[in-house]
Amino acid sequence: MKTNDFPFLQSFAISTLEKHYDAKYNGTKTVRDMCTSLTDAISWEGESPDKVYHQFKTADDMPNRIVSDDELFQVANHYA
Repeated sequence: MKTNDFPFLQSFAISTLEKHYDAKYNGTKTVRDMCTSLTDAISWEGESPDKVYHQFKTADDMPNRIVSDDELFQVANHYA
């Protein structure tokens, strides 16, 4: 995927997802950063430990959302 396939910048994509998820952007983490136990590591089996994910923190009891860096523009384009 080329970035110019989508008509907006990363900041607009993040803003679009914040609105859709009703969440605040919470930065990025790699799979390695998110794995704090063996159980976590097993759930990410087969994924590169260096793959980057964008995190969105939702309010109260709603589940938090993560979107992989390589899918950020595709997901945002879907909701834009």
